[in-house]
Amino acid sequence: MDNIRLSNGGGAGKYVLDLFFPNRCPFCDEIIPYDVMCCEDCFDEVPWADDSICPLCGKLSCICDRGLRYDMCIPAAYYEGKAQKAVLALKYRHHADAAEIFGLILRERLTAAGLLDSIDIAVPVPIYRAGRLERGYNQAKLLADSTVKGTDIPVCDSILGRTTPGSEQHTLSAGDRLKEAAEQYYLREEVSLEGKTVLLADDVLTTGATLDSCAALLKQAGAKRVICAAAVTVR
Repeated sequence: MDNIRLSNGGGAGKYVLDLFFPNRCPFCDEIIPYDVMCCEDCFDEVPWADDSICPLCGKLSCICDRGLRYDMCIPAAYYEGKAQKAVLALKYRHHADAAEIFGLILRERLTAAGLLDSIDIAVPVPIYRAGRLERGYNQAKLLADSTVKGTDIPVCDSILGRTTPGSEQHTLSAGDRLKEAAEQYYLREEVSLEGKTVLLADDVLTTGATLDSCAALLKQAGAKRVICAAAVTVR
């Protein structure tokens, strides 16, 4: 990943903001210059996803035999170490640079796989309404925005909705996760995705239950293909 640019563009606005709210690395939380997104050493230490992952389901231990409704999933990193810290910073502290970094990696991987040009629309996995009001943002939307940055691909967060906040995933069995995910998500508006290739974005790929349920809904709306992008995948 030697060609990755860690600059965030800088600018006078970021410089002034940095005087009051110093820029911090999403991977280690140390103060860094205002015009970079993270420490170079931290970036090099991130457990980036590799060729050991199944190119279809996005998991190290393949789950394709479950009969997934999404067609492919590309994760940026493994959910451990500095990548885990960055995802938590994105999820609970609105650390936009974390979304920018993961989105940059995902965009490059989608491009390398010849997939980016085939995507018609990007859809983030929805967050429960009360949670979004409390948090003020949806981290999956930030990830979707950064993944398609610089392209003409629109991001639409009004297609999918979520009925409940859900349980902590680590407390559920794989079967319970699948059942709960199937009951949590729904199509929020009448929309036709007929013949379209959809990019479905989420922060963490655990069992694939969430992405699978959301992909099923998108295909119900007519999507031809659903390609998933996840900031991290759990080994």
